[in-house]
Amino acid sequence: MIKSKFRKAVVIALIPMALSGCGEGMLHQDPPQATNEAEAEEGSTNGGETQEEASPEEETLSPEDMDFIKYNYYVEFNNDIIDVLDNIDAYYQVVDHAEEFSLLPDSGLTYGYRIYGKNPDIIDDCLYLSGEEPDYGQLDVLVQEMADPLRELMEAFSAISRSNDYADNQYQKAKEYHGAVYKAADPFTALAYEFTDLISEMGYERVAQEEEKMKEEGRLIAYNASRGISIGKEVLDVIYGQEITDETITELDLTEIRGLYDQLVAVVGDLDAATSDNNQLVQESLSNSRPFDGLYHSEVQALEWLIRQVESGKPLDLSGSGAPLGSIGHFSETVSKCIERYNSVFTE
Repeated sequence: MIKSKFRKAVVIALIPMALSGCGEGMLHQDPPQATNEAEAEEGSTNGGETQEEASPEEETLSPEDMDFIKYNYYVEFNNDIIDVLDNIDAYYQVVDHAEEFSLLPDSGLTYGYRIYGKNPDIIDDCLYLSGEEPDYGQLDVLVQEMADPLRELMEAFSAISRSNDYADNQYQKAKEYHGAVYKAADPFTALAYEFTDLISEMGYERVAQEEEKMKEEGRLIAYNASRGISIGKEVLDVIYGQEITDETITELDLTEIRGLYDQLVAVVGDLDAATSDNNQLVQESLSNSRPFDGLYHSEVQALEWLIRQVESGKPLDLSGSGAPLGSIGHFSETVSKCIERYNSVFTE
C-alpha cells in the first residue's frame, strides 16, 4: 500500500547537496512543503547536464570531484523519486488500488489529478554513476534495481499528464496506463523509501561534518547560518515523523520542538553577533553587514507562532490561499527562504 505524503516528506527533511570546492559551506536543499505542491515542469531533472558531463573520463577528475558529482546526482535522483511517489499518491486518490482499472466513486477529483511528467534521463546518468567510484554500497544497488520500474512510472505519468482522450473507447488508454502504474508502483515504492532513508542518513553526516569544519575554521557567520537551517529542518523532521499535517496540527507533541526552538534562538543570537563584527565580515569576505535581512528572525517567529497554535488547541483556518501564520507550511516557507539566501550569500 502507498505510504502517505507526510511520510514522504520526513525522509528528505535533512538532505543537503554538496558544494564544490570553490565555495564556502554546503549547499542546502529546500525542505518539503507541507502543502505538497508538485512541480509542473518536465525535463528539468538534470539541470541541463548531459550524461557526458556527468561521467567525464576518470583521469580528468579527482576522487573528491567524482564524489561531488555522484552525490549531487543521487540527491537530484532522490528529488525525482519523491515527485514520483507524490504522483503515485495522487493517482490512487482517484483510481482504485486494484489490478483492474476502476475510478474511485465520489472522489471529487478528475483523472490525472496532481500528476506531472518527469524526464527519465537522470535514470541513465545515475545508472552510469552507480558503477563508478566512490562505491556507495546499497545506494548503488538500489539505483540499479529501481531503474526499470521508475522508468515505467515516469513514462506512464508523463502520458497521463498529457492525456486528453483517456476516456475514449471505454477508458482504453487509462486502462493501459493503469497496467503500467499498478505493475511498477509497489516494487518501486519499497526500493524508493530505502533509497531516500539512506541518502538522508548520508546528508545528515555531510552537513554535520561541514558545519564542524566551519566552526573550527572560525567561519562563524556561515556556521550559524547553516545551523539555523539544520535546526529548522530538524523541526520539520520531528513534525513529519509524528505524521502531523496542518489539518491535524493540534495533535503535535511539542516536547522535542521546544528544545529545538531554544537552540534556534541561541543560534540566531550568535549569528547576529557574528554579522555585527566587522572583523568577522572581513574574514568571511562579506561586505553586507545584514546579509540575511532578518530572515532567520522570521524563522524564529514562525516557529513561535506554530508552537502557540498547537498550545491554543484550535485548528487552523485553511480556507484561504497560502499558508497561514502558525502553520507547518508557513514555517517551512521561512526555512526555504533562509536556504535561498544562504546559497546566494555563500555559494553564488
